[in-house]
Amino acid sequence: VYLFGGYNGERRGFNVWKRHTSDGPCDVHVSDIFAYQFQNNKKSGTAWLNDLWMFDIDTQRWTCIQESSDPRPHTNDDSNSALGDHPRPRLGSTVPSRRFGYVSVVHNNKFVLFGGFDGSRWLNDMYEFDFETKTWTEILARGQLPSVRSCPAWAKDETHVYIQGGYDGVERKADFFACDLKTYTWTEMPCRGTPPSPRYFHSCCLYGNKMYAYGGYSGSERLADMYAYDFETNHWSEVDCTNGDCPSGRSSLVAQVYENSLYIFGGYNGVHVLNDFYKFRLKPVSVPPPALVQDLQKLINRPELCDVTFLVEGKEIHANRAILAVRSEYFKVMLFSGGMRESIQMTCGGSDMDSDYSPPIELKDVSHPVFLKVLEYLYTDSICDTSLEVGVPLLIASERFMLDRLKALCEDNIRREISVENVIGIFIASHR
Repeated sequence: VYLFGGYNGERRGFNVWKRHTSDGPCDVHVSDIFAYQFQNNKKSGTAWLNDLWMFDIDTQRWTCIQESSDPRPHTNDDSNSALGDHPRPRLGSTVPSRRFGYVSVVHNNKFVLFGGFDGSRWLNDMYEFDFETKTWTEILARGQLPSVRSCPAWAKDETHVYIQGGYDGVERKADFFACDLKTYTWTEMPCRGTPPSPRYFHSCCLYGNKMYAYGGYSGSERLADMYAYDFETNHWSEVDCTNGDCPSGRSSLVAQVYENSLYIFGGYNGVHVLNDFYKFRLKPVSVPPPALVQDLQKLINRPELCDVTFLVEGKEIHANRAILAVRSEYFKVMLFSGGMRESIQMTCGGSDMDSDYSPPIELKDVSHPVFLKVLEYLYTDSICDTSLEVGVPLLIASERFMLDRLKALCEDNIRREISVENVIGIFIASHR
């Protein structure tokens, strides 16, 4: 666990990272890790900053990636010096304004920034910094954008960043949003059950199919409560965290999940800046996440692991007869019932004890990309990243192969992607 910056009771400071030396999760997975910090503190207590720094945990060295747009010249103060000699790119017109209390994540080699407070305004703009081109770009986000705010809690998984709560200068927030990092589309999440009270300066973490939120500041009280959001049911529930040696109420804390426990470090209790360290066990036993779907997906088009071959648009595609048969009545009849030409071919081909070779089964009226998507569904019960160009013919193929769920998934995907530009083509395809 590494700690950066914070509030020392006088001004927001610029401190160095230090390795936590206690036993446990703190020294795990530290090689090849970089920490990126878009400056949010006051320089000499007088101005907000918007420079971007990188700290290499392996070499313990700072590098300035993007200089501040503060028009005043940099001083020789140690807090603004960088180790390393990486070139510092010139500022462009799309550099984010100076701010603090923002949300930031690294995704697909980009540093993504949302919202915050610039000293006079609360914000809900978005920017991305491309580490390859070293350029900022303002993001034109879509969907149900969160209102302006600073200091929400946030967490990130492989595809989304989630933010909860925050402060807009007038009121504390209790709403909850997800942003798809591929399309930068925001969605307000349903909040059933018992959601957290309005707050900011709190922390949240993802564990399993839930997001846990802890602590924060209500405007009158530093909090020490915990809530869990279930992504399957869209319900919030309060977690009983009153057992054991409980932390005091706090804001501005750091929280991380390691194995089956939630760890929190430091924060501010309204009087003192803290450096205590707590562990809360989320489950008695750390059970690895399920991997069946991912493992089954590895079987798709693997010749050494498959026992049936299809010929689609002149290309071979390999699969497993048993999986196809239990997932699709069409393939069960084709491969095992004996009445179809393909099953007869398989039987004849397998009759020679000296050879396991069976000729490929040619499939017509289906494209190679579409049939790969059919197999993806048969092995995983879902489809990912399906464009309209594939989605419409995939819908037609789902009818042919008698896959009702796949058909519904295609219909839902087409419904969400339909527009003025493509509606005629979809209408024509629906009447084939």
